[in-house]
Amino acid sequence: MTIANILTLLRLAAVPLFVYLFSLEGMDPHWIALVFVFTGITDVLDGRLARSRNEVTRFGTLMDPLADKLIMLAAVFSLAARGRVPQWLALLLAAKELALIVGAGFFLVSKSKVTPASNVGKLATVLLYIGVTGIIIGISSMVYVVFLGVGVSILAGLGYLLQALRK
Repeated sequence: MTIANILTLLRLAAVPLFVYLFSLEGMDPHWIALVFVFTGITDVLDGRLARSRNEVTRFGTLMDPLADKLIMLAAVFSLAARGRVPQWLALLLAAKELALIVGAGFFLVSKSKVTPASNVGKLATVLLYIGVTGIIIGISSMVYVVFLGVGVSILAGLGYLLQALRK
């Protein structure tokens, strides 16, 4: 168990905590945002630590992107449940993420190498973290950043699809 893998496990554990805090009436949104931002920080740190310490593991390679998808989907669906982003937007993001999970499963079965995150995918993640955090703390106009993040995320997904088809 590496430090990077522990950070990934903490991010996974933060998913139900985030959903619970979001579901509480009267919860200070800054605490909710803090948990969400914590997941973003651990996302950046775990990959850098694993690579810099030469501790890239199969567990981390599989669980890190899953943790990323779960926290983002939890956040976007929580916002949709409160009417702060359209439900169709949450469903669109979920469909894209499900397609990536199925694609990753195909690569696992075929023993192919899992494709690392692209720069477009990283941009989508940054946009989504900024937009979602803004909405959580009450900046309703950040919904446009979330729209942009979902759009860029779909473009990244298409890029992964093209890579897979070339292989």
